[in-house]
Amino acid sequence: MKNRHLARAGALAAVVLAAGMGLTACGGSTSAAQSDCTPKHQGVQTVSPGKLTIGVIDIPPFSSYNSGNPTGIDISIVNKIAKDECLTPTYQQATYADAVQSISGGNIDLAVGTIDATEKRLKAGDFSASTYLDGMGIASKSGAATVSDLEKMSKVGTIDGYLWVDDLKKILGNKLVTYPSSVELKADFDAGRIQGDVDAYGVQVLQFKGVQGVTVSLANDKPDPRVGAITHAPEAAFPLTKGNTSLKQALDDGILAQRRDGTITKLLTDAGLSAGLGKVGAQQYVVPSS
Repeated sequence: MKNRHLARAGALAAVVLAAGMGLTACGGSTSAAQSDCTPKHQGVQTVSPGKLTIGVIDIPPFSSYNSGNPTGIDISIVNKIAKDECLTPTYQQATYADAVQSISGGNIDLAVGTIDATEKRLKAGDFSASTYLDGMGIASKSGAATVSDLEKMSKVGTIDGYLWVDDLKKILGNKLVTYPSSVELKADFDAGRIQGDVDAYGVQVLQFKGVQGVTVSLANDKPDPRVGAITHAPEAAFPLTKGNTSLKQALDDGILAQRRDGTITKLLTDAGLSAGLGKVGAQQYVVPSS
């Protein structure tokens, strides 16, 4: 779906979440928590007492800083948790560059923006329970929905560094062309130089929304055992300060509640995404180090 999306070997769409997320601007906050509010969890530790400081990566429809009025799936999830814990959400604009460093440095409590749980990242910080899958998308004019469909094409493009690239190279050989970002990939697809565009599913849904003659399919709906990234799709979660067990518990319980009652699935489908992204495992899948 970095992991820009489906995570690059630490990226999510066209960018890589290396160590964490650098803050580029101070952001706004919602109205202050009510003094008579009773939190679901007592003693949740945060950077600023009474506030939940959130780094927001721009990766719609999952999260968008939106000039200090953040929107998106991740924002809705974390805002509900903050409300339940009587915390005032405070937002800071962020990038994929230095997230864990910013969290461990005490600048923010957590980060949002389809950040996949990986062994490498867990060495520097903790992760909440998974929110949804980070899916591999296939955009085409032929209705392709599986890796087998890609094999029938003369040229297929994807982004260098994604978790599925090595497996696709073995399957497609020199039919596979890699690009540095979604911009170049889509340009060649639009120009007809490639027949299949393989990118983060969530990104593609927005890229091709309303485009006649182009379909976007979630490859994870029909997993191919030859491609590990769709057999075991990365799972997005919220990175947080390592060892902050009180905040992790609050996040975990809040996310699990929203998974159980269908809130997260509805957020996904309302954004035009497949409900299949909400089918995370009972135990969090952590992408192993390469």
